[in-house]
Amino acid sequence: MESTNSIVHKEDQKDFDLEIKHDWKNGKQLNIFCSFTYITPNYSILFTLNELKKSVGQGNYKIFLVIWDMNTLANPYFKRMVTSRKVMNPESFIDQRVTELRDLAESIGFDKEKISIYKSSELWKRMISYSEENIFQQFYAVLAKMKIGDFVENKKVSHLFQIPMDIFFCNYFHKLYPEDTNKAIDLAFFGQDKENLYLATRQHMIEEGLIDNKKPIFLLLKYFPYLLYNHNLPEWDMSLKDIKNIVINSPIDKREILDLFRHIAGSVNISVNDSDEELDFKDFYESHKDRPEKELRETLAENLYKYLKEHRKRFLETSGRIEESVLHVTKRADVKNIGKVLKSQIALEILLLADGSKSTTEISKVTKKSVATISTYTNRLKRMNLIRVLENGNLKRNIKGVKVNFELGL
Repeated sequence: MESTNSIVHKEDQKDFDLEIKHDWKNGKQLNIFCSFTYITPNYSILFTLNELKKSVGQGNYKIFLVIWDMNTLANPYFKRMVTSRKVMNPESFIDQRVTELRDLAESIGFDKEKISIYKSSELWKRMISYSEENIFQQFYAVLAKMKIGDFVENKKVSHLFQIPMDIFFCNYFHKLYPEDTNKAIDLAFFGQDKENLYLATRQHMIEEGLIDNKKPIFLLLKYFPYLLYNHNLPEWDMSLKDIKNIVINSPIDKREILDLFRHIAGSVNISVNDSDEELDFKDFYESHKDRPEKELRETLAENLYKYLKEHRKRFLETSGRIEESVLHVTKRADVKNIGKVLKSQIALEILLLADGSKSTTEISKVTKKSVATISTYTNRLKRMNLIRVLENGNLKRNIKGVKVNFELGL
């Protein structure tokens, strides 16, 4: 296992050596579980996926990724997106994230055929309706043995349910999804925020006789601080200014800043603003660890921006997606044609609503125009390469805007 930012949990090393190491070396397929909340491609998701990929290397693996979609729907950032109408259909938005996550994993180097992605809400439904044994009652019995005071670091009560449930999912995946696997999860990959609840849940499952040994074995992602300001995390669509604002205002200390540099250096070399030289983490640490914290924050923001843009570039290249940009029109004929389109209220409404979350039928309902009318204008916009139809049937703009220089550009 290649990653330097993840390790076998100290309590599991002996079990890993006895149960996993031999199978891994001999090419036996291992089932690996990882879960998180996914709203946008942010640095935390990218750190996690990169280290997971390094951990599995070229081995024989099957990844089971679970998106906590219920957490997404309750997230303040997501709620703001809905209120501002950036998200019109929450269910459709989450389905798009599943597709996006699959493409994102491929851009990082995962084999798409070796990844299955699930929504936690679907797992909950299968678990509750499973008839051969009462898994939910077993889950409740484990929760009843836990004392809230032991997990005060978890600020959300919801985490006291969803994090322990991960361990149940791991041990019952083959029963809940027999069409996808015939055995339980071998390894669970996670960050330190889940560590105490994962350990406690697994131990209580052993004590309750639900499992015989440490299943799954734990792979721990080394700590990195959570950069959060005004419910925003650094994500790849943000400007450098926005990322700097988050980094500067996040309550992290110098040690945590250096931890973030270590994770960034796992994918890209570190650039320093007063030099053209690019450094690995060891060299950067030796020469810059004593710099003032304010300067380190500035450099961190710049490198985080570079890290995110590099991943976005790879994602667009591997997925074949179109990167929206401002269309610079330089020909008179093109100006006239686009002018005719923008003069139409219906065409303009379609362009405004074509954010990838709505189909022709849904846009028809919003605009209160017939499907036939919307289809006619949609075809016209497609011929001009201004919009496209996604695999799920939703409409997506190919451009962010139109720019014309009347004085010098035509």
